Amino acid sequence: MTFADVDKRYQELKQQFESGLLSETAFDEALKELMIQDDQGRWWAKARDTGQWNYYDAVTQNWTPASPPVQPPQPPPAYAPRVGEQSPAGTAYTESSVYQPQIAQPSAQFSAAGFRSDQPELSPGLKIVFYILSFLVPIVGIVLYFVYRGKPAQEDRSAANLFLILGVISFALSCLCGFIIPFMLAPFAY
Repeated sequence: MTFADVDKRYQELKQQFESGLLSETAFDEALKELMIQDDQGRWWAKARDTGQWNYYDAVTQNWTPASPPVQPPQPPPAYAPRVGEQSPAGTAYTESSVYQPQIAQPSAQFSAAGFRSDQPELSPGLKIVFYILSFLVPIVGIVLYFVYRGKPAQEDRSAANLFLILGVISFALSCLCGFIIPFMLAPFAY
């Protein structure tokens, strides 16, 4: 489905809703089915009342009004027959035999930093390894912070903060030791 197709279908649905042929709930459900994803992975939807295009901004986690991209997304996978329609073999399609694509809400699929929400969380063992590495090699802690700070799981974001803290503490201790050790060893230099 292209943005032009969605525009056309929105107008049809809006007319049906305004004439009373479509309930408010059915109209909202139909609008959810008209959500479309662009080549950059952003979800687009028409505003319920105005028909204005909005895209889901994963950073702010809000719908933002904008003009859709010029290039249409990929066409749908294949023709899906309607329930009750006759198949070439002469039998009617049942609800279980008809392909029904599932439209996911973008907030459930992508986090604020654009990570897919179906990515697994950090395991406790891997966190411990990363904690140790963050302390022993400060730059690793800082890099891990930037890698995991936007993950969808709160535990991963908390671990990212701890990676950064351990990396900064380790760096500060190494600088402090560089100044203190010469003074401690000075009496033994004679």
